[in-house]
Amino acid sequence: MIRFGGPILAPGRAAAGRSESHGAQAFDLDALVAAHIARGYRAAYAPQVSLDDHARVAEVREAFVAADVVLAEVQCWNNLLDPDPQVRQRNREQVVEALALADELGAVCALDTVGSFAPQSLNHHHPDNFSSEAFDAGVETARYILDAVKPTRAFFAYEVLAMHVLDGPDAIEAMVRAVARPRFAVHLDLVNLVSCPRTYWRNGSLAQECVRRFGEHIVAAHAKDVLLEDDCDTVHLDETRPGLGNLDYRSYLAALAALPHTVTLLMEHLESDAEYEAAARHIRHEAQAVGVEI
Repeated sequence: MIRFGGPILAPGRAAAGRSESHGAQAFDLDALVAAHIARGYRAAYAPQVSLDDHARVAEVREAFVAADVVLAEVQCWNNLLDPDPQVRQRNREQVVEALALADELGAVCALDTVGSFAPQSLNHHHPDNFSSEAFDAGVETARYILDAVKPTRAFFAYEVLAMHVLDGPDAIEAMVRAVARPRFAVHLDLVNLVSCPRTYWRNGSLAQECVRRFGEHIVAAHAKDVLLEDDCDTVHLDETRPGLGNLDYRSYLAALAALPHTVTLLMEHLESDAEYEAAARHIRHEAQAVGVEI
């Protein structure tokens, strides 16, 4: 089963961009839940609440359970490979708190990326991002976070990114085996795995490969699209709205729906409600075409 959803944009607030949480900030809980129901969403980004505000955390958890909307992700975007040891440790503790919050909320997962050795940010490239040191640090960090929290409901997952060590099925499968913790999971963002023309044109097969190799560990996914610039000598890929690119949504949705457990699928990185509505229409159309309920 797939539970589909997306962000709820607050009036007057800009949409979240890269490395920003899509969870609602200041919010009216009843209105937020009602907005998900009105859009037909069955999954949601966890709103931004403090772990220390136990009453508010309980209110959020109970309100979404009552509405039968699954809280999918507590997002915490920071650089877990920051070259400054103090910053790196501070970032790890932030993710520990995010996972603890996800567990208290009953959310599916807490989510970050493995990170980058670049000093600027987690989104900057660095040659050592593909090294055994990066992989080993990712393993040790995941174990540290999970062992610190010992979650019973939520998972911890790394979002895959082409500029990080988790850039393809081989690395993802190896990471799952190396971390060896039952609450370590896979977050699948198919667009982020498309990094060349070969995977661009064969992304449906890529989705099927991921499910075949480590599908039992996939608990959450993102929905967006990708467009390859034509008539050029070098590869240029752009993220775009679902329906405007080349992502094989029929294969992607069918692969996720074939799993024996429920997976959440959330849209992201669009600028307006109108764009999210258009994206949702396309994804629902593709789901209906292959008989997948979302």
